[in-house]
Amino acid sequence: MYFSIGPKERLEDFFNYREEYNRVKLALKRGDKLVAIIGVRRVGKTSLMNILFNELKGINIWADGRIISKAGDLLSILGNGVREKGGIFGSIKSIGLSIAGVEVMAERLSISDSEKAIRKAGKVYLFIDEAQFADAMEMAKALSYVYDRFPNVQMIVSGSEIRLIEEVLGITNSSHPLYGRRMEIVKLNRLTAEKSLAFLHAGFRQLRCKISHKELNEVVRRLDGLVGWLTLYGYERAIANTQNALEKVERMAVGIVEEEIKQLLENKRNKRLYIAILKYASNRGWKELLSIVRDELGKVNNVSFSRALKELVSYSFIEKKEHKYMVADPMVKVAAMKWRYF
Repeated sequence: MYFSIGPKERLEDFFNYREEYNRVKLALKRGDKLVAIIGVRRVGKTSLMNILFNELKGINIWADGRIISKAGDLLSILGNGVREKGGIFGSIKSIGLSIAGVEVMAERLSISDSEKAIRKAGKVYLFIDEAQFADAMEMAKALSYVYDRFPNVQMIVSGSEIRLIEEVLGITNSSHPLYGRRMEIVKLNRLTAEKSLAFLHAGFRQLRCKISHKELNEVVRRLDGLVGWLTLYGYERAIANTQNALEKVERMAVGIVEEEIKQLLENKRNKRLYIAILKYASNRGWKELLSIVRDELGKVNNVSFSRALKELVSYSFIEKKEHKYMVADPMVKVAAMKWRYF
C-alpha cells in the first residue's frame, strides 16, 4: 500500500523508483563492492534500502550511521552482525525499529576474531543508513578497510547527496581513503508535480477513496514532490480520516523539520546565520543571498557565510541548482520563519 507509514518493505508498495532499484540490484549482481544511494530527505532512500534488506539473500546487517563514531565501530558491527546472522544496529529511521546497538557493540569481538568470522560468513550485505551523520573521515576509513579486506562483503550506503559524495566517499579527492575505488552512485530525485499527482491518485485508488483534483493540486503545491510528506497526507486523509488533513500534515512536518534543524544547530554559535540562510534561500545566487542575510543580521563575513551555506547544502537542507540556492523542502522555510522558537 502506497500510503502505509514508514519505510516500505515490499517493492510493490514503492512508487516510481523501479529504475533506481534495478540499478542497485544490477550493481550488486555484477559484484560492485560499494553502492551509494543519494538524495534529499524524505525522497525514499530508506525505503529502497529497506526493500533491498528484505530481498537480498545473505547475512544482512543494518547500521545506522549515527551510531558510528570511529572506524572500529563498523568492524565491530560487522563482526557482531555475522555472529548474530544479521540484524539491525541502531534504527531504521521513522518506524522506531531498533535494537540496543550500543549494548551489542559493547560485547566486541577482537579484531582478529571479527575478521575471521566475517571471512567465513559467506555473502554479507552491509547497509549503512544516514552515513553522512557519522564522522566523515572515520566512516571513509571504515568503508575503505571493509572494501579492501573482505571480498564477500558488499556495502549499500545512503545519505544526503553532497556530504556523502564529497566527504564520505571522496569522489573528487585524490588523497581520500576511498579515492579510485569502483562504486555505483544511484540518485533518487523528488517526484515531479505530474508524478506526485499520479502517486496520490494511485494511492487513493488503492483505498477506493475519491479526492478532487483541486485538493490534490493544492497538496502537491504545498508539500512539493517529497514522497514522505505526500504519503503522510494520504494516510491522514484516507486511513485516519483526519479533518483538515493537509494542515495537520504541515504542522507535523514543520515539527519534524524543526527538530532536525535544532540537531544541526545544537553546537553552533551563529545559529541566527544558519536560520537566515534557510529563510531567504529562494532561488537566489550566492551574492544575492549574502546581501539579504546581511540586511537582516548586519555584518556577516564571507567565510562564515560560505561555511554555513556549504554545511546546509551538505546536509540537504538547501539545494544548489545552476548556481542558485533554494530550500530542499518547503517545510524547511516554514520552520525557519519560526526561528525565534529555537
